[in-house]
Amino acid sequence: MTPPPTAQPKAAAVAYRFRDGIYLNLTNRCPTRCRFCAKRGWKFRFRGVRLALGPREPTAEQAWTALLQAASRGPFSEIVFCGYGEPTYRLRALKALAGRAREKFPQVRIRLNTVGLGSLIHGRDISDDLAGAVDAVRVSLNTADPVQWRVLHDPLPRFAEPGYPAVLRFVADCVGRGLDVTVTAVELPGVDPVKVRHLARGLGAGFLARPQLL
Repeated sequence: MTPPPTAQPKAAAVAYRFRDGIYLNLTNRCPTRCRFCAKRGWKFRFRGVRLALGPREPTAEQAWTALLQAASRGPFSEIVFCGYGEPTYRLRALKALAGRAREKFPQVRIRLNTVGLGSLIHGRDISDDLAGAVDAVRVSLNTADPVQWRVLHDPLPRFAEPGYPAVLRFVADCVGRGLDVTVTAVELPGVDPVKVRHLARGLGAGFLARPQLL
């Protein structure tokens, strides 16, 4: 008797819907291993969507096709570069996709979710690149204490020492480019959101406290 075929795992989502936005999952590479990241407990899933890309990242064309398919499912107000990785690793693809999205969906807001290490990753200030691509930047900072930042974010070795000041510089640079910048802090034990808010406002950015995803 022939055994039944083994079910093949679902391919990872490159574009997925959440609330009134379409999210683009371009990479799983990340310069940090944040202790609070939901991908740890959720096994690279988000609200039932599989986001584990594996070693092969989507091309810009594949991501564009996925975006159009997601857009065909109904109205949306925002496109967000956000998955279980740092989108600025794919800066060239991000800019290409944002440019096409701007032409196709001129009324839709374009946002980047980031840990704020993009300039350090590329070895140069990337705020000008982002100002020509996105409307808003949301930076996961989570603390006003550089020592606590290293504990919470557990950065890869090359980002450990210069990481925290680089994030603050990135926030200030993006604000200076006229982007709508929001600093976020996950509600974690030992984190003082009031200090993070004060720091964010001192840099010219907004602030958002976020519940921890469990």
